[in-house]
Amino acid sequence: MPAWTIAIPETPCATYVIVKNISAQSSEKTVKEFFLFCGKITEFELITDDDNEHQVALIHFERESAAKTATLLSNALIDECHIVATPYFESTTSTEEKEVSDNEDQATATTQESKAKSRIAAEILANGYILQDQVVAKGLEYDSKYSLSTRLTGYFTALTSNVKSIDEKYRIWDKAVEIDNKFKIQEKVHNAATTAQNTATAALQSPTGQKVERIASQTFAQIAAVHFEAKRIQTEKATPVAAAS
Repeated sequence: MPAWTIAIPETPCATYVIVKNISAQSSEKTVKEFFLFCGKITEFELITDDDNEHQVALIHFERESAAKTATLLSNALIDECHIVATPYFESTTSTEEKEVSDNEDQATATTQESKAKSRIAAEILANGYILQDQVVAKGLEYDSKYSLSTRLTGYFTALTSNVKSIDEKYRIWDKAVEIDNKFKIQEKVHNAATTAQNTATAALQSPTGQKVERIASQTFAQIAAVHFEAKRIQTEKATPVAAAS
């Protein structure tokens, strides 16, 4: 194990996260700024890992909810490396549900810790980082499990219902079609997709299969909505710059 200069408590604490498989080229600033999307960081240390090929980071967050968000971002891409973020301690006494409840009571809260995980994912995407859909899906699953307040539910309902209007404004679908036409993506995957579809069709005829299909369709729609939100955030950030120039 790396020799940390951060004082690690003897009693397991859920606010500590260890991040492995960080590119040797990644700067401390890059890695720290990425995890600041999760919430306030009390202590941060980045050192060379034991394999001498990657770096490893120890992050002490101010709140457990921020640490939880960090672990949900495992497998995100930073400088061409898929990071692995896990709790530093294998077992801790969690106060997560209480923190979620506290956050829901803060109707006007704007801290990172109080935001829906899907909103944080959108912000990260808007800043140019790459999150695989499975990473976004983990955030959506967490929101579905814990974020039951009117504030967060209303946010996501508005997000998903406005996908069409957002697309009409930013023409994301047109760009996707343009890219597809250029690289013949659909043509290349058609044969493989047809084979997979034929295999799956029979299973989807059953009641269980139809339920799984509905859930999958809903998840894909939610993931798409997060990407649309990221585009909206990105465009809003660029507007003042464009106006100034």
